[in-house]
Amino acid sequence: MQENTNKAIAFNTVILYIKMAVTTICALLSTRYALSALGVVDYGLYAVLGGMISVMAILNTIMVSTSNRFIAVAIGRGNMEDANKQFNVNLSIHIAIALIVLLVAYPIGNWYIHHYVNYDGSIENAVIVFCITIAGSIISFIGVPYNGLLMAKEKFIVFCAIDVVSHIIRLAVTWALVYHFQQKLLIYAAMMAIVHALPALFYLVYCSYKYYDIVRLRFVRDKKKYREVFKFSMWVGVGALTNVGRSQGAALIVNAFFNTVMNTALGIAYIVNAYVALFATNITKPIAPQITKSFAAGNVQRTDELLVMSIKYCYLMTLMVGALFLAEPEWLLNLWLGEVPPYAKIFLILFIIDNLVLSLNEGVGNIIFASGKIGLYQICSSLINILALLTGYFVLRGGAPAYYLAVSYIAVSVIRFFAIQWSLHRTLNYNNRILWKQAYMPSLLTTLLFVPILVIPTPLHPLLNLVITFLYLCLLVCGVGLSKNERNKIMCFIKEKIGR
Repeated sequence: MQENTNKAIAFNTVILYIKMAVTTICALLSTRYALSALGVVDYGLYAVLGGMISVMAILNTIMVSTSNRFIAVAIGRGNMEDANKQFNVNLSIHIAIALIVLLVAYPIGNWYIHHYVNYDGSIENAVIVFCITIAGSIISFIGVPYNGLLMAKEKFIVFCAIDVVSHIIRLAVTWALVYHFQQKLLIYAAMMAIVHALPALFYLVYCSYKYYDIVRLRFVRDKKKYREVFKFSMWVGVGALTNVGRSQGAALIVNAFFNTVMNTALGIAYIVNAYVALFATNITKPIAPQITKSFAAGNVQRTDELLVMSIKYCYLMTLMVGALFLAEPEWLLNLWLGEVPPYAKIFLILFIIDNLVLSLNEGVGNIIFASGKIGLYQICSSLINILALLTGYFVLRGGAPAYYLAVSYIAVSVIRFFAIQWSLHRTLNYNNRILWKQAYMPSLLTTLLFVPILVIPTPLHPLLNLVITFLYLCLLVCGVGLSKNERNKIMCFIKEKIGR
């Protein structure tokens, strides 16, 4: 069984990275075209409004864990009848939440835009952009249970296909914006709304055809199931909202003290950092559903192994991808954008460092969610996210430069790391020494040996410096970060694929 699950992890990881290569190229080009078509002022406005409405978009991603958790447990037990009940319970709850969000989001967004958004153009256009984005986000929210089912079934190739199509559509439209159309901002907003809604519609059709027995619509009268899912969803929702507040709230704070030009620098740094994070988390996505199933089955040894893999692989991959931007940030940004907004470089470096700290807890949430005992974990995570937001606000209010917001985030992320470790031990009586010995120590030692090559000045051409830096880090990861057993497994997998 373990051999098969490890092969499934490896296969899904390869699929995700193939998808990642295509979508990253599309996203980088799309951002360049969008910035060229909209200009720094309108692009900064969309970054602010997108930060407000992406609360729902990011909430969707995190709320998938609720549907995934309950459906995966039912599937793991082989109870398809219960899986159908859990799906319909989740669908009913998400439809209700979507309707509530629709009724609440417009008046609050309209009030905020008219009173607090600093924008030189038409405020009415800003309101229209906000409304368009709400529509796309509502549709994507209703598709969450279908998304959760696909994750529970580990159908990552389905995610990859629709994600590639969405990115190609985005690239085509942003390219056309540079040379055509007058209302560029409105068209860009409509296109982004379609990109957000398209996956949900596709998942609905696919699941209805492939897993009809599970997604067959029915009204579930069992109030206990609603209470369980709703309670779990509320805890996840609280954590999701504060997590979004921590990330997207940065745009609102910066806009409150500076202008949309500074938001453009912040937005550019966030885009790059988001893709650095995606490269890292893609290696752990195939592991997440197996952590849930292993924990539900009571396989403690396999659960520990998967958690160590999730933490270590995520951190090392974040370091490997992020190291390129830490070594030559200005050269890469110039190569990508042509003209780099002020402060984008320093924002990017600080966000990558913050991302490295956050990645040290990758997978911990999966094992706690699998247990269902998420209260303490969500309280710790939520309070610390709020602390990060408040700290950043008061730092900028005190007159500090805009990038000090990211510095304060890093400091709070270190606190978050230890708080999450404490909640893991307190909730599950988990032996954290396993993680320190097998995941944290090799990862931190790799980092300590790598830092000198970043700080030592070099006269080499940036491209040559990137090659040398990356090769050196690869040697450190293989020699220090990975254990002998992990190196052997990777080599066996590569040899097997080459042989085929």
